[in-house]
Amino acid sequence: MSLALPVYFENAAARICESPEGFAVVKWHKGGRKPEDFRAVLSQLDRLLRLRQWSKLLADQRDLTAFTEAERTWVLEEWLPRAVGEGPYRYAAVLLPLDVFARLASKSVTAESHKKRLTYQFCETEAEAVKWLQQQR
Repeated sequence: MSLALPVYFENAAARICESPEGFAVVKWHKGGRKPEDFRAVLSQLDRLLRLRQWSKLLADQRDLTAFTEAERTWVLEEWLPRAVGEGPYRYAAVLLPLDVFARLASKSVTAESHKKRLTYQFCETEAEAVKWLQQQR
């Protein structure tokens, strides 16, 4: 995000911040990532959402490279069932990747996620994403 927010966790794959508005922010970094870094980001994100009892996420995927098949499978089969099924996660405002292949991969995961009671909103700007998240109850 363009605003300076408190950093909760950061590694080579992404940075997770805490918004004073009551939601988590994950900003994915450019370039490839190691599987363990990808999983660490999402595991820490789940931990933050549970710790704060937040149901909302702003996912800045603009610099994200396409998910690998292993990442996609892990998100859909392990992470989302835990974060949504057992945790408070319910809403995500997504700033879509600039890379067309990453964009397609992201939309594929979000299409599957709807089956898990997760609501996504694709946004063009951070301001639009924040506004949408503020409207979710």
